[in-house]
Amino acid sequence: MPIPSRLEYVLSRTAALALLAGCSGGGAGAPAASSAFSQQSVGAQSMSVGHQVPQSSSVMRPGVRELHSNLPAAAFVSNEINAKGGASIIVSDASDNVVDIFNAARRQTAQLTGFSQPQGLALDTAGNLYVADTNNSRIQVYAAGFKGTPATINDPGEFPASVTIDSNGNLGVTNILTTSDGPGSVSFFNKGGTLLATLSNANFAKVIFDAFDDKGNLYLDGTNASGAFVAGEVVGGVSGTAITVLATGNSVGYPGGIAISSTGKIALDDQQNLTIFTYNAPMNGSLGMPIATTPLTGAGDPISFAFTRTNKRIWVADAARPGSMASAPGKPPKVLVSSADKYRYSKGGASTKDILFKHGAQPDGIVLTGDAQP
Repeated sequence: MPIPSRLEYVLSRTAALALLAGCSGGGAGAPAASSAFSQQSVGAQSMSVGHQVPQSSSVMRPGVRELHSNLPAAAFVSNEINAKGGASIIVSDASDNVVDIFNAARRQTAQLTGFSQPQGLALDTAGNLYVADTNNSRIQVYAAGFKGTPATINDPGEFPASVTIDSNGNLGVTNILTTSDGPGSVSFFNKGGTLLATLSNANFAKVIFDAFDDKGNLYLDGTNASGAFVAGEVVGGVSGTAITVLATGNSVGYPGGIAISSTGKIALDDQQNLTIFTYNAPMNGSLGMPIATTPLTGAGDPISFAFTRTNKRIWVADAARPGSMASAPGKPPKVLVSSADKYRYSKGGASTKDILFKHGAQPDGIVLTGDAQP
């Protein structure tokens, strides 16, 4: 079922925090108009109408997605705006069709618009931002600083969900499904946006997240025809010829984001079990047992994550964090909120810092620029 249109009122952070007593804390078609760099004023009140999102192309796990889609319209938190300070934390909001940019102090500095269900994000070494614009079947590329008209890499007939970049600037793009509901795949593009190859594997009904390691190998995850978790690897990345299925020594509930640590470890987010599992490089077709387990205490649906510069922390895009707000007498206060949360790695536990989004937002992809705190 598509998410119904809804009217949402955005409150200033100061007013909204008064409601947060007891909060747990911190298709395809013609391309949309060119995205624009915009800034908002602190405390400004505005309203926006929600949009319809095809469920088939969402990377949220199904149970949460259905609950998320039926949330009533309600006032919640918006983020403070501060026009000063460099970008540090970049989060896609697939529900509101925007990408929000925050500085290291968690103050929003800008917002990119003009998408239809933006999901995965990636940054290259020059600071260019790549956005998987899922329902427009394209990747939007913003030059460092995010000003000006983005370049477009078209991915026709596909729902691109995640994007990653190797050391040579080549792109690995997961296509969760085709626009005609065909099985998922991964497409490789060179730095100029030319399609190099598209690979699929019958064991993958959906291909959802991916990441290159420093050797250029691509790791990916998704689900099979029964909806069960599947992991895979394309040895050689853009020069590879097949997706190889990888076993795991532990059970993984539902695929989430993948990130490679600076030491080459493979970290995989389990949306269902609210945990990030970290593995050594695969041997004999298996990732083996996790070498580290990071519980995301207090999370609701951690879709993807990113390492800070030193790997001592991770930032997580959480589309359905449990929270509470004032409600009418006799009504339960528990609702779903959404946030970007900072956790210790690999210890995990409760988040140490949070960015709260207005009710109904869906933080999905997340990346950090070089000035992110360690």
